[in-house]
Amino acid sequence: MGNSDSDQPSLRASKLFLPAPPPNYVTRSRLIQRLNDGLSSARPLTLISAPAGYGKSALAAEWVKQAKLPITWLALDMADDEPSRFFLYLISALQKIDPSIGAELALALRAGQLPPQEILLTVLVNDLLATKSAFICVLDDFQFIQDKFILDVLQGLLNHQLHLVIITREDPALPLARLRVRNQLTEIRANDLRFSGDEIQRFLLNVMRIRLSGKDISLLEERTEGWVAGLQLAGLSMQGRENPSAFVEALSGSHRHILSYLTEEVLNRQSAQTQNFLLQTSILSKLNGDLCSAVTGQADSAALLEQSFTSNLFLIPLDDEGHWYRYHHLFAELLLDQLRRSNPEQVTELHQRASQWYENHHMYSDAIEHALAAEDFKRVMDLLETHSWGLLNEGSARRVETWLQSIPLEQRTQSPRTSLSFAWMHMLRGRFGQVVPYLKQAESALENMPESKNTMSMQAECFALQSNLMQAQGKITESIEAAQRALQIVEPENFKVRGLAYLGLGAGYRQAVDFDKAVDALQQAIRVSHESGDLVTGTLATTHLVLMCLQHGRLRFAAEVGSQTIEWLEHSEAASPPIVGSVYGALGLVYYEWDQIEKAREYFQRGIRLGMSSGHNASVIYTMINLVRLLQSQGDLDSASKTLSDALELFQTGAPGWLRPGLIARQVNLYLAQNNITEAETVLRQSNVLVDDEVAHSTDEIHVAYLRLLLERGEDADLNQGVALAARIISLSESRQRGSASMQALTLGALLHAKLGDSKTSLIWLERALALAEPEGYLRLFVDEGLPLAALLYRLPNSAYAKKLLEFFPASPQENKARRSDDELIEPLTERELEILRLFADGLKYAEIAEQLVVSVNTVRYHVKGIYGKLSVDKQSKAVERARALGLIQ
Repeated sequence: MGNSDSDQPSLRASKLFLPAPPPNYVTRSRLIQRLNDGLSSARPLTLISAPAGYGKSALAAEWVKQAKLPITWLALDMADDEPSRFFLYLISALQKIDPSIGAELALALRAGQLPPQEILLTVLVNDLLATKSAFICVLDDFQFIQDKFILDVLQGLLNHQLHLVIITREDPALPLARLRVRNQLTEIRANDLRFSGDEIQRFLLNVMRIRLSGKDISLLEERTEGWVAGLQLAGLSMQGRENPSAFVEALSGSHRHILSYLTEEVLNRQSAQTQNFLLQTSILSKLNGDLCSAVTGQADSAALLEQSFTSNLFLIPLDDEGHWYRYHHLFAELLLDQLRRSNPEQVTELHQRASQWYENHHMYSDAIEHALAAEDFKRVMDLLETHSWGLLNEGSARRVETWLQSIPLEQRTQSPRTSLSFAWMHMLRGRFGQVVPYLKQAESALENMPESKNTMSMQAECFALQSNLMQAQGKITESIEAAQRALQIVEPENFKVRGLAYLGLGAGYRQAVDFDKAVDALQQAIRVSHESGDLVTGTLATTHLVLMCLQHGRLRFAAEVGSQTIEWLEHSEAASPPIVGSVYGALGLVYYEWDQIEKAREYFQRGIRLGMSSGHNASVIYTMINLVRLLQSQGDLDSASKTLSDALELFQTGAPGWLRPGLIARQVNLYLAQNNITEAETVLRQSNVLVDDEVAHSTDEIHVAYLRLLLERGEDADLNQGVALAARIISLSESRQRGSASMQALTLGALLHAKLGDSKTSLIWLERALALAEPEGYLRLFVDEGLPLAALLYRLPNSAYAKKLLEFFPASPQENKARRSDDELIEPLTERELEILRLFADGLKYAEIAEQLVVSVNTVRYHVKGIYGKLSVDKQSKAVERARALGLIQ
C-alpha cells in the first residue's frame, strides 16, 4: 500500500483531510442555520464545544460541505500542543487556501526553530490580509491545545480574512466572554447538539435500521439525553434483538457507565475475529489494512476495516481513497481500556509490531513513538542512532529532543550515537555551551568500545563536531586540526560526516583568511552535501563561502555560488532550512553593489524575515547592516536609523562577535551622513580600537570607519593621518586578498589626497581602486561617496569604467560642468532642501524644522549636509546668503 501518511517534512496529509458526514447522516438543519448566521454576521470565531460523542465533528463536516466560503480543516492530537509542530500544521492547512501563507515561517518551523510570538503573528496576519477572500479554517479536537503561546497567536489571527471554527471537548482559554459581548462569537454546545425525539427516530431508522415505538424513543432520549455516541452504541446493541424495548428499559447509569456497558455489548455481538481486531488495533492513532495486518496478524485486515466502517463501528476515514482511518477518540479509549484490563501483556508487543511496520515503511517518527509507548528504549536508541541526523536535517529538532529526553539517563549516556545526536541538536540550534557535555559523553563511551568500522565513523563525527564548535568559538587552529583528523579517518562513503568535516575546515580557513584553502574546503562540503541531500550542511557551507567572497571582493563568484544553492534548495523535495536567509542577505549585497536596488531590497527583506523567523540572529544583523546602507543611500535616514537600532538591540541578545565591527562602521557612516561628528567619534572611541592600532582583518572595518571620520573632519592633520591609515589598510588587505577593504581604503584615500590638494596621487589611488572593482562590476562602492568622488572620476577621461560609473550618479558632473556658470549650482536643490532653506531663513533651529516637517532631526542634518555641498558653503548663514543670491529663496 502506498505511503500517503509520511513523516515530516511532508507532514501527515490525513490530518488535513476534509471529512465527509457519516453515511445516512441525520441532517441538523437548525444547527446548520445557526452556523450560517455566524458567517453572515461576520463573526470571526465559531465554537462547537461539547463532551465526547455529541457529534461535533459530524455537524461541522455537514456544514462545511455546503458552505459558500473556501474551507480548510486540521485534525489535532496530543502531540500538537507544541508551538512549532502546531503552527507547521496550521500553515500547511492555510496553504490549502493560498500556498503563499506562512511559506517562509514554515522553513523555520521545519528546522525546529520557533519564531518569536510577535514575528510569527505579524507574518501570518500580513499573509492572511494578502489573500483574495475570506475562508473557513476548522480546528478539530482543540481540547488538546493548552499552550499559551499557541492560544495568544490564534487570538491575534481573528478578524483577518480567517473565520476560525474550533471543535473541542472543553472551552479553550480564549477571551470568550469578551467575544460574546462584542457579538463576535457563534456557539454550539452540548444542549444544542442533543438529538431530539424526532432526530433520534430518524437516526435509528435511517442509519441503524431499527424501528422503535414513540414510548421507546422517549425513554431512549431520557436515558441517553440525546447523546449521539450513546445512541449509536445502543443502536448497534439492539440490531438483531427480538425485543429492543426490553433493552432500552434496562439502560441506566452515568454516561461513562453506559458507554462502557454499551462498548462491551457491541464487542460481544461481534465475531471473535472482529473483537480481537478492534481491541488490538486500538493502540493505533491511524489505521490502514497493511498496518493492521502487521499488528494483529490477521491477513484480511483491509476487509475487516471496510466492514467495520460500513457497520458504523466508529471508524472515521482520513482520506478520499479509503486507505487510512481512525477510531472515534472515545471509542478508541474504551477499546484500549478494555485491552489493558483483559490482556495487558499484549499491549507492548502490539506497539513493537507497529513500530517495526512504520520503520519498514520509512515513517521513522511513528516508529519511534510506538517504540517509546512499548518502553522499548533499546529500539528507540537504535532508531535514533540510524535516523536522528535525517530527522534533525528535516526539521524535527524539537521532537528529537523530546524522544531523547524520554530515554532513561543511564541508557542514553552509554550510547555515543545518542550523545552525538544531543550534541548536534544543540549545535544546529546555536546552543554552543550545551554541546560540550554530550560531546564528552560520546568520546568517553567510544574509548570503552572495541575498534570497528562503526566506532571509527563515530570518532570521525566527534572530530567534525569539534571542528564546527571550535570555529564558532574562534579557536581557529584547533578547528582546522579537528577537521583534518576527521577527514583522515572517515570512510569515503560517509557523506554526512565528510560534509560536516569540510564545513568545519572551510569555516576555519575562512577565519584564518586563507582564501584558496577555504574555497576548496567549502566547495567540497557543498558537493558532498548535494550528493547526500544534506540541505543544512550545504546551506551553511554556501553561507560561509558567499560571505568570504564578499570580504575578498569576489562579487561574481559570490553570486554564482549563492544562486546555485538557492536553485538547489528550490528544486529539492525537502524543505529549505531557514538558514538560507543568510544566503539571501549576502546576495542582496551583491545586487546592491551592482545597483540593482529593488532586487537588493527584496533579498535583504527576505533574508531578515527568514532569519528572524528562525531566530538566527547572526544573519538578521548582517542583513540589517546592509539594508541600512541601502536606506541611507536613498535618503531614508529615519528608516535607516530604526533598522540600525533594531540590529544593535538584537546584537545585545546574543550574536557572534565578528558582527561587531560591521555594526560600528555602519553607525559611524550613518552619524556622518547626519552631520553628527560627535556621535561618530563616541562610537569609535567605545570600540576599543584606536586609529593608530595595528590593522588586522578583525578590525579593518573599524579602521575604514576612522578614514571616513578623518575625511569628514577635514583638517590637514586629520587628512594626513587618514592617508597614513589608508596605506596601512591597503597593505594588509592586499597581502590577504581582502579586496573589499582594499577598494574602500583606496577610494577614501583618493578623497583624502584630493582634499590635501595632491591631485596626482588622488587619481593614482582612484585608478587602483577602479582596476580592482571593474572585473567584479562594483558600482555603489563609488556612487555612495557622492559628488566629491564623481568630480574625481570626471578627471579620468581616458577611463571607460570611470565614464560608466558617472552614469549612475544622481547628476552627471560632466553635464553639470558643461552647462555651469559661476551663478549656477553643481546640482539642483530638491524640494525638501528648499523647504529647509526657507525655514533656516525664518530663523528656525534643527529641532523646530524637524517638528514642522514631521521628520527626525537626523533627517534634517542629512539634508543640510546636501545643501552645504551643493551651495559650496559650510555654515547655515552662508547657505541662506548664497541661496538668496541665486534667487532660490526670498
